Amino acid sequence: MKKMLLFFGLTALLLTGAAPSQAKTEWELLRDIRLDEKPIDVAMSADGSTAFILTKQTSAFILTRQSIKIYDMQDGRVVDTIPLNKKYTGISTAPRGNILLLTSSSDKSISILQISQSIELTVGTSPVIGPRQAPVTLTAFIDFQCPYCSREFPVIEELLSKYPNDLNVVLKHFPLRSHKFAAEAAVAALAADRQGKYRELTQAMFKNFRSLNEETLKKYAEETGLDLQKFEQDRKDSAFQKQIQEDRQLARKADVRGVPSLYINGQPVTNRSPQGMAAMIDEALKKK
Repeated sequence: MKKMLLFFGLTALLLTGAAPSQAKTEWELLRDIRLDEKPIDVAMSADGSTAFILTKQTSAFILTRQSIKIYDMQDGRVVDTIPLNKKYTGISTAPRGNILLLTSSSDKSISILQISQSIELTVGTSPVIGPRQAPVTLTAFIDFQCPYCSREFPVIEELLSKYPNDLNVVLKHFPLRSHKFAAEAAVAALAADRQGKYRELTQAMFKNFRSLNEETLKKYAEETGLDLQKFEQDRKDSAFQKQIQEDRQLARKADVRGVPSLYINGQPVTNRSPQGMAAMIDEALKKK
């Protein structure tokens, strides 16, 4: 009798456990991507912002030709094309976002393709240090109370001295909320630009980033040779707040995660040493 009860108990338990869950999947078609060429395979960037679409074009007059279409998910359009001189059957992305893996079944191979995408960083109304028409622009997102930014600025000035005719620098203001006086310092730098003293006050504030406050700012402004009355009046201009907000929006577009973030002709700088950035500048000059 006990065995019978045990049997029925186990059977009920198993039947209960085997019952399928009533999970419900909801879905929504976001968009159709229309292409001029036949898609073969697709891979997504790690952040989901870009689709890399392997395509082929065939016709009676043109031999099969393959390419990678770079599709911007936010803009909803193909922004660039990478031509290929070999036939591939698949594409995927490596954990590092700038590596694509292309597989070829016909010759049993995998091609590793490193890509480098430029970001359009408009100058707008930002002050420009160096010749405005220089072929190479170093864009830096900075915070005047950031110790790493203060260390990087002398490197930037060293590069300006090395490339006096070929390099200019655009500082974009990205004051961190954790730095209480950073936003005021950014406004002060922009106000100093109206008197042609942007670079000079920037140098002074980075050199003394640990002691920045309202009292010391006036001292540095006076030492820089600013007309203090005009300086104080200009600091009240709401246009500077608007400009800093535009810099923040540009930072979000460029996916800036911290400061300093540096770009040479739109290419992210990964090696911030003088030698590393000089190599990038030299490479950019060759392309020009």
